[in-house]
Amino acid sequence: MNGNLFLRTSVVFLCIGIVLGLFMGATEDFTQAPTHAHINLVAGVWMFLAGLYYNAHPHTSRKAIAIHYWLTVAGLVFFIPGIWGAQIRTPWFIPVIGIGSLLTTAQIVFFAVMVFRGTGKKASLTLS
Repeated sequence: MNGNLFLRTSVVFLCIGIVLGLFMGATEDFTQAPTHAHINLVAGVWMFLAGLYYNAHPHTSRKAIAIHYWLTVAGLVFFIPGIWGAQIRTPWFIPVIGIGSLLTTAQIVFFAVMVFRGTGKKASLTLS
């Protein structure tokens, strides 16, 4: 696995986020603006940047990229509906957004470790 799956998934989420934004504008109901923003930023932009990073660092373990990808997707499966539920005050949103937030935080920390390992002094010496 390389960063291409991140790139492809990110543009799917960006399309979803844009459609939600168009729907909000057309109906003049901006209740889901936080959901729209998180879809575009966390799912769209964040995943796109991760994909670019992994494609620029082909030495990164395919297993590590796969772990990061699935952690990200799992987080979004809970995080986005949790934000949606929070905006409409459903009784189930707290555990759902909690699980999504923990998974999303875990994938960002995982990615931070990957970036530090992949851009450290040792990594730059091995790429020369």
